[in-house]
Amino acid sequence: MSSYFWPLAGLALANLLGIISPGPAFLMVSRAAAGRSLGVGVALGAGVAIAATMWAAAACFGIALLMTRFVSVYGIIQIAGGAYLIWLGISAWRHSRDPMPVQAAATPGARDGIARAVLTGAWLSLGNPKIIIFFSSIFVALLPHDAPVWVRLVAVAIVGVQEVSWYTIVAFVFSRPRVQAAYARARTWIERALGTVLIGLGTRILVAVRL
Repeated sequence: MSSYFWPLAGLALANLLGIISPGPAFLMVSRAAAGRSLGVGVALGAGVAIAATMWAAAACFGIALLMTRFVSVYGIIQIAGGAYLIWLGISAWRHSRDPMPVQAAATPGARDGIARAVLTGAWLSLGNPKIIIFFSSIFVALLPHDAPVWVRLVAVAIVGVQEVSWYTIVAFVFSRPRVQAAYARARTWIERALGTVLIGLGTRILVAVRL
């Protein structure tokens, strides 16, 4: 068991460095927490974490390699993901001047908003197939090829726990009243910057598609 400690520790460090690097998921979670509520931010982060853990499992158990061999299927996933990111970016631009949403109490409508946030976070992560390349790389580089199933399950669990923990922290920080007030003052420009990043990322994914 001790022989797998350092490979798992290395994987945890590599994944942590990957998720704390600001990217579309960080921008979306921080924006949701600052512009909506802590609950929405945590829900969106949970969606990102769920999808990222699914990608990690696919990479860890060889499904990623199978996907890359079926180029047309992988390409369709890339097209859907790139188009979704572009749609999110356009929506951010369109609604950049909208008034700040009022934080609702715990009503059925609010619960619907939480559910939508989870789905949005999941689609944001699932919609970027390049994530699976990252996980494939670190799993191949850091885990022995003959690692038993329990080690691979632990590796996937590490990814899930780190993802949930990090985005929960991000949502908590950006839901603070001072941060929300600062966000409200700069909301238009933040939304447009986020929209530009998402459109750029989605376009880059579409351009790279090979069917």
